[in-house]
Amino acid sequence: MLKIYFKQAIELLKQHKLFSGIYIFGTALAIASTTIMVVVAYLDIAPLYPDVNRENVYYVKHLCVKRTNERGMSVSSYSYKAVEEWFYKLKNKKEVSAEYGFIGRTPVKTAKTKTELYGRYTDPAFFRIYQFNFIKGRPFSQSEFDGKLKRAVISDEAAKALFGSVDGAMEKPITVRNKEYIVCGVYEEPSMIMSESFAGVILPYTTADGYNECDAIYQYLGRYSFRILVESETQADALRREIAELMRQYNSVNTEFEIGPEYTDLVSVVRESNGFKGWSSFYSSTGYKILFAVIFILLLVPALNLSGMISGRMSMRSLELGVRKSFGATRGKLLRQVMWENLFLTLMGGVVGFILSWVFIYCCKDWLFMVIRPELGEMSGTSNVKLTIEMIFSPIVFLFSFLACVVLNVMSAYIPARNALKRPIVESLNAKNN
Repeated sequence: MLKIYFKQAIELLKQHKLFSGIYIFGTALAIASTTIMVVVAYLDIAPLYPDVNRENVYYVKHLCVKRTNERGMSVSSYSYKAVEEWFYKLKNKKEVSAEYGFIGRTPVKTAKTKTELYGRYTDPAFFRIYQFNFIKGRPFSQSEFDGKLKRAVISDEAAKALFGSVDGAMEKPITVRNKEYIVCGVYEEPSMIMSESFAGVILPYTTADGYNECDAIYQYLGRYSFRILVESETQADALRREIAELMRQYNSVNTEFEIGPEYTDLVSVVRESNGFKGWSSFYSSTGYKILFAVIFILLLVPALNLSGMISGRMSMRSLELGVRKSFGATRGKLLRQVMWENLFLTLMGGVVGFILSWVFIYCCKDWLFMVIRPELGEMSGTSNVKLTIEMIFSPIVFLFSFLACVVLNVMSAYIPARNALKRPIVESLNAKNN
């Protein structure tokens, strides 16, 4: 039966080329705009290299401390005291990594070359949370970190810029912030879209000046932020309670200062967090609801236009439908035929739209992602956004685009087809004469 519907759709495509062309083009624009939005949202939450544990990684970045009975507050990152006394001793975690300060783009040079790279001061756990693909060498070890040895891990792009090749970088010296480091590993550079793991050079924070200092007054305020990997959402809830208890204990023994709930957030790129009120899944977040509201509008507007076109075409096909009714075809059977015929055209438009969306994303990726996330330009110093096959050809995006085609087909074709098939047989047979 589907084969017959397919042949019928081909014949209608040949007989009504203008209608079919407009229908396919209108569908393509709707699917392309929808797919672009889905891809942008997908890249924000998908477990992509090297952040393959993205669903279970949480970020702690800010602490709010204020004097008791005063309205003013101080908001900053955490101090080394908090690193040692609180976060490295957490029980409800798989891994915890501390990052010191904000290097950002910084000059990196060798004896012959000089460039600017996005850098991070962190610890060995960073490489256990993010699964970097090491082309040569290894990350700096715990003993090197504890011994404050100046070891550097750089990306393959950084190695090429500094030494001309990946092989030429191993065990060679580089100078970062007037300190000489030895390259111990070279990894495949991720896309800067993965902003929480992207870097050109990664250094032990124990080699940074002032890494173990803390504020003389607000002792738990400093320059550290944290990444915490958990086994499951259940452990994440236990982690939330554990950190809240640490804050409560601090407040119970300090009469001069207290930690406020403001800005003390655990943040996930996949789940939503509001302070210590608990995490909710992405599908219940405000961003998700807004995204699907916009997608619904993007499908509804063309569906209304296409519905008018289909209604006009159904009037032209009244005689055909009337003849088939007179020979015993049921309304349900005719409705299925019309829906399958339009689904075929919709899928053709969907394929064209899917291709258009990827052409647009690839050709305009720098502009698109820089507008959405301006910080990416600051990270790389260029407007060259790297997109990999893993990012572009996602089964989830394919499935969503197909479902969008089905929804668009139902929204645009069902009502006009049903209304046309409600007409009596005699009226349908006389439609040609009218």
